[in-house]
Amino acid sequence: MTGLQTPPQDIIRGVRPAQRAVNATLQSDGVRLVLDAVSEDEETDLLALVDEGRWDRSLSRRVQHYGHRFAYSTKTCVPVAEPPPPAFIRLAERIRPVCWGADGGRDGDLQCTVNEYLPGQGISPHIDAHGAFGDGLVAVTLGAGCAIRLQRNRRHEAGAPIHTLWLPPRSALVLSGAARYVYTHGIVSRKGDLVDGEWRLRGRRVSLTFRRLPPPGPCACSFPESCDASGTAPKLLPTRLRGSAGGAEPRGCDAKKTVCASRVNIPGRGRTPIKSGAVAPPL
Repeated sequence: MTGLQTPPQDIIRGVRPAQRAVNATLQSDGVRLVLDAVSEDEETDLLALVDEGRWDRSLSRRVQHYGHRFAYSTKTCVPVAEPPPPAFIRLAERIRPVCWGADGGRDGDLQCTVNEYLPGQGISPHIDAHGAFGDGLVAVTLGAGCAIRLQRNRRHEAGAPIHTLWLPPRSALVLSGAARYVYTHGIVSRKGDLVDGEWRLRGRRVSLTFRRLPPPGPCACSFPESCDASGTAPKLLPTRLRGSAGGAEPRGCDAKKTVCASRVNIPGRGRTPIKSGAVAPPL
């Protein structure tokens, strides 16, 4: 259960307070936070719909993919059998003007990843592969809120400040332009967040992340330092795949490797850190 708590100082020492408002720097770089993007009733219905779906348990957290999934070995999207449910499509269409514009996107190019984050779970800082997804992504928070970490890619700006933003329940985080192509985004693995000077315990958070496939051809972004498709950024595989035979990717619920938010278990090698900015399972 979520709630406010006053923890020992050694727990919150070094924890960055989460801001409720998007500051001017983030706004200018394409970060938007839409409050009450869904109603409480809609949230309940969406969570029920998600819980009826088939979970992929190959990661440390449960995920679902609709329309397409990210192929880690090729850093592209491949089709999956399950199309986005009508309720997902309606929600994406409602958010379309904020993220993709009234005419943005093409029929059939919508991709949705559902992530379940339990207290203590997170995801390492990463930029979604440029060649796999187009400009603009939307992450809708259902259930409990949490803090997200945003920072310009160090290859693009050395010493860039870290921004910590609070994502309240039923909100929609929109990343476009530099925020999508240059900023890393991630969630620190811990069981609470510092908000308004109080330690807020995390609960179960379900994220509906909507993306659109890129148009045909090479990546047309304006950020070559961060582009892993046609720019100078390294094409890094997730740590758990480096050195594996053929770079094979996880295969559904039977995958044997377990990925943590900032570390990964590789048989015989112990825990290995995932480098900031590497490709990780999408948010």
